[in-house]
Amino acid sequence: MADILNAHAQNFGDRPAVIDDRPDGNVLTITYAELDDYTNQLGHLLVGHGVKPGDRVVWCGQNSIGVVAVMSAARKIGATAVPLNYRLSDDEAAYVIDHCDAEIVYVDADFAPMLERVRESIPKIREVLVFDGELPASDSWFVSVAGEISTHRADVVANIRDPEGIEVRCAKARCRRSCAVGAIDQPRGERT
Repeated sequence: MADILNAHAQNFGDRPAVIDDRPDGNVLTITYAELDDYTNQLGHLLVGHGVKPGDRVVWCGQNSIGVVAVMSAARKIGATAVPLNYRLSDDEAAYVIDHCDAEIVYVDADFAPMLERVRESIPKIREVLVFDGELPASDSWFVSVAGEISTHRADVVANIRDPEGIEVRCAKARCRRSCAVGAIDQPRGERT
């Protein structure tokens, strides 16, 4: 399957891709090129945290650049992005998270405290990746996306489209395994 975001980044790179009109009055804008780079970095971050093709990543947050990015990043690495409605009760949210078999949750900082409240009910979750704000607690279960994203590469993420399974070490020291990625835009002999 073609990467439509990457194609738009190549053709319309400097045009706005997402305009995020925040409740506080701030308006955040990201171009197609910036969104493609950010999505690739997020894909590498997810792979670095153990997400592989076929896995599920729960996401929770209001419409935002972060939500658009995780849906695209999950698609690029062959994972399934599972939406979690932020209006659910704690029990309902715990049920959805526990029964979708995800091990990673990607959540807007505004809704991360809910995960802290239901932590005992979602034992399959290894880590909670928090975006757009501060961590709700200072334990290793919560990971700041902002604190890690810049250390991951912005080249094309291609887990499932590389039949040869070329392994590339991710630059992030915290990664638990090699990121199974490759730049699909490069000829096979030039991949690193």
